[in-house]
Amino acid sequence: MRRPLPILLLIALAQLAAPAWMVVRYEQVRVYGSEHHFRTAPIDPRDPLRGEHVVLEFEAENGPYALPAGWTEGALYAELGVDSAGFAVITRLSTERPSGAHVRVTAEDWSVNTDDRTVGRVKLPFDRYFLQEGHGPRAEALLQPTWTEDERVEPMPAHAVVRVRNGRAVVTDLVIGGKPLEQWMRDPS
Repeated sequence: MRRPLPILLLIALAQLAAPAWMVVRYEQVRVYGSEHHFRTAPIDPRDPLRGEHVVLEFEAENGPYALPAGWTEGALYAELGVDSAGFAVITRLSTERPSGAHVRVTAEDWSVNTDDRTVGRVKLPFDRYFLQEGHGPRAEALLQPTWTEDERVEPMPAHAVVRVRNGRAVVTDLVIGGKPLEQWMRDPS
């Protein structure tokens, strides 16, 4: 009764299928997801374990947002809309999966107000934009405020381009001063 080869092949196939499925789901969101532009304030562009990236904070994470009736803890669904300038905003929080563009968020415990049933801050499921190795210092220079004599000069406005599909989200680009980050990296000046 020798059947180790078919069993080993089945195990190898399963080990390959799991990461392949993760890549397929990521690519489906990146290619077919609806595009949303989130205003951002970049922070901390390096991590020796993950490589060069920009950690992002989004204006849309700051409420206050009304909590759904009956919610006490756990994840929420954030319905996405667009403000008058074309940037993504959270229009409503829900415990049920909405039919339109949405992402799953978590309420920051410290910001929940049980008296008026609101939350002051939610956490979006994406917060990093990974850079090509070597682009970190230049991205940091573009995204950080600078000082001239005694005056602070704010960085150019930035926003992240995020693709959303079936509640999943992928950051596909970072736009600084109206120009994609990759374009800034190719420009030698």
